[in-house]
Amino acid sequence: MTQTLKKESFELDSINDYYNNFYKSQNKLKPIILNYLFRNISFLTIREKVRVITTSENKRISEALNIPVKLVHKFISEFLIGLLNFRKFINNNPKVLHARDQNQIINIILHRFYRLAPVFDYKRAKENARRLKDKLDTLFFWPQLMTQLTIVIFITDLIAKSEPQKIIQSNLRALCSCSAYAFHRTRNKIGLTSKFIKSLSE
Repeated sequence: MTQTLKKESFELDSINDYYNNFYKSQNKLKPIILNYLFRNISFLTIREKVRVITTSENKRISEALNIPVKLVHKFISEFLIGLLNFRKFINNNPKVLHARDQNQIINIILHRFYRLAPVFDYKRAKENARRLKDKLDTLFFWPQLMTQLTIVIFITDLIAKSEPQKIIQSNLRALCSCSAYAFHRTRNKIGLTSKFIKSLSE
């Protein structure tokens, strides 16, 4: 009787270990898949709408990364659903973006973006957000919060030496719900000079 219980307990532990390792290894694939998506395939339409990734695009990612297409579809679908839900939340709760403590809100949403799509250096982005705020203050120029977040992630990705292929701009704007006009206006206003970019990478 004791031997039977020990055997069943051992088998249960083995099953639990298998599933724990299986799901942990799957979660390691999420940033790899999304990183490739963000840098190689645009998921924003001409009309600035988030679109579904096609079967052929899922297969392309699967072949490029040597990851089963079912997992590619799973993580990308989860990301797109999460993105649409977040955008819906922001649209229904616009007061969130106008909270008194803007620094705190920026850090909260930046963290949310990183959990949704871990395709940028989160620690570096937090520091860049602080430095960007200082620059905006000196210019007496304060664009909308989502535009600031777009610029922060854009700059963070721009100076990332580990990523020679940069995030597609439309994907970044889709993540942050930022229009092309607002992005380029802010980018031109702050002047992304080599000196400023160098100061951020130090």
